[in-house]
Amino acid sequence: MTNAYNLDQKQLTKDSILGALLIIMDKKEFKKISISEVSQKAGVSRMAFYRNYEILEDVLMERLDTINRAFVQVIDREHVNNYEMTKRYFSHMKSHKDFLMKLFDAGLTQLVLDQLIAFLEELSEYLICDIECTPEYRKYNIKFIAGGIFNVLLTWCQGGMVESEDQMATLICERFSNHITKLAPI
Repeated sequence: MTNAYNLDQKQLTKDSILGALLIIMDKKEFKKISISEVSQKAGVSRMAFYRNYEILEDVLMERLDTINRAFVQVIDREHVNNYEMTKRYFSHMKSHKDFLMKLFDAGLTQLVLDQLIAFLEELSEYLICDIECTPEYRKYNIKFIAGGIFNVLLTWCQGGMVESEDQMATLICERFSNHITKLAPI
């Protein structure tokens, strides 16, 4: 049975690996970083790395998952409308600007998108949806929404996140909705 000390040690190892990887990413192209290099910088063995992860991308995916799960805590405290939830999302992402920029600068945008899709699939089970839909519809709808949010987040990050969270929520919730409702029927 795993005790609290072992769990603390495991988390310390993971934190060290993440920290080392992020430091190395500042100086070196991601594709050229080795597990040995990260392990050495983190002060852990390669075996310790492999006890926790298979590849370097897993370290970053876990961090993205942690960021997304923390967002659920932000919206879980009270019932919020779509505008407020969107505003809180961009505020939450802004607090992780440096990490996101590292991923985008390293060309790891697919990791962000993949994790966003996984997060939205899980979040859709948590949120109440008024629309009855098939699993196939749900799958495509989540990917559609994730693609939009991802591209807005990417553009916002690349622009230095100068727009406020209110502006981003307005863009997503009001402008986008208005634009879609004004499309001419085919």
